[in-house]
Amino acid sequence: MEVLFIIIIIFALVVIGIKTNNITKKPKREYTYTKKACAMTRHELTFYKTLLEAISSCVIIPQAHLSMFLDHKVYGQNWNRAFSRINGKSVDFLICTNDMKPLIAIELDDNTHDRPDRQKRDIFVNSIISDANMPLLRFKAGEWNSEIIKQEVSRALKESTLEKL
Repeated sequence: MEVLFIIIIIFALVVIGIKTNNITKKPKREYTYTKKACAMTRHELTFYKTLLEAISSCVIIPQAHLSMFLDHKVYGQNWNRAFSRINGKSVDFLICTNDMKPLIAIELDDNTHDRPDRQKRDIFVNSIISDANMPLLRFKAGEWNSEIIKQEVSRALKESTLEKL
């Protein structure tokens, strides 16, 4: 009888041990994620730093999703379909006033913009930003400096302001 009691106790401890071990195990993940060293590419970071020097009294938002600054609530449109067209698309930088009114969208075109799929995307983005009466500046990677950025941003702001008059 004592032997049976000891066997039952050992069996219970083994079952509890197995259950406890399964609970404390981390679930197996399909993918592994790690923190990036930087939230921007090398070219984007260099451009961002130059943009900061060139523009004062504005907020610069990197990787701004189109839905952040484009309103897709147009009478007669299917909201979900309109949103799905811009969902996941972004511009490299969005310049806003200090009270977060969108002023200028900026794309930094590196060699990925030479691909046919990116060219199709760029045509779409150009079109909808233009239809929203918002300036979109494009800078070819490596073909800009602080002075060019200042000139282009100033020109875009002036044109934008003149259009509102």
